[in-house]
Amino acid sequence: MLLDCDAATLTVYVNGERKGVMVQPGMTNDRGDVRRLVGPLRWVVDLTGGASVEIDWGTLPPDA
Repeated sequence: MLLDCDAATLTVYVNGERKGVMVQPGMTNDRGDVRRLVGPLRWVVDLTGGASVEIDWGTLPPDA
């Protein structure tokens, strides 16, 4: 995941491939408008089936 606090977006990547924007200003869901991302935020990961997560500080995907 790539969190861009300036743009208030959260983009999802899987194995370095961009899958899409998960949260961005102006989004709506079945409950109405999605709130803007503001801190403090906490990273939480739920893994099953032998999955793994890598956190690589300071490296952006090529299309970011």
